[in-house]
Amino acid sequence: MADRATWKSNYFLNIIQLLDDYPKCFIVEAVNVGSKQMQQIHTSLRGKVVVMMGKNIRMHKAIQGHLENDLTLEKLLPHIRGNVGFVFTKEDLTEIRDMLLANKVQTAVRAGVIAPCEVTVPAQNTGLGPKKTSFFQALGITTKISRGTMEILSDVQLIKTGDKVGASEVTLLNMLNISPFFFGLIIQQVFDNGSIYNPEVLDLTEETVFSCPGGCP
Repeated sequence: MADRATWKSNYFLNIIQLLDDYPKCFIVEAVNVGSKQMQQIHTSLRGKVVVMMGKNIRMHKAIQGHLENDLTLEKLLPHIRGNVGFVFTKEDLTEIRDMLLANKVQTAVRAGVIAPCEVTVPAQNTGLGPKKTSFFQALGITTKISRGTMEILSDVQLIKTGDKVGASEVTLLNMLNISPFFFGLIIQQVFDNGSIYNPEVLDLTEETVFSCPGGCP
């Protein structure tokens, strides 16, 4: 097995070679994406993309050392923050975007996770006994006893997008067998032949652009 210095040297050479060989890439965020899911992503997109993850400082160093050959790569640097990586491709960007978004895994909620979407608990008979009444009251959820089990009387917005999920919310969702979150690679930016832009731009069409006075933002 190569020593650490050799591994780091190979990493720098690899990422520089990819930046030279591939004119397009996505900068993606990998939050709550485990090794098994990453392997599934590699498998489903094999032959179409090359995924390169790594520490931010190594990505910065590799790119900064290559700017003399391609100054446009400097545009990548401000976006390398957090748990991010690159997905290099020569294929149609919209097609690869859709494939990346499709590779999401539904998981049980964990305390401390930042909610990627809001979570609403629908009105329902929970099947739980009356002993749980105080637990639901603590969460501000109105219930009644119906045939010996607790019934939630109306839909409840339990978690908002961007909230840090608490232990009580996790307990409730697990009680009700609700797994509301899907995790996968999140596309932050698109790098295309020296230009960098938000992924929403991939959805613009000529009709969309020309329908906006002065052009769409």
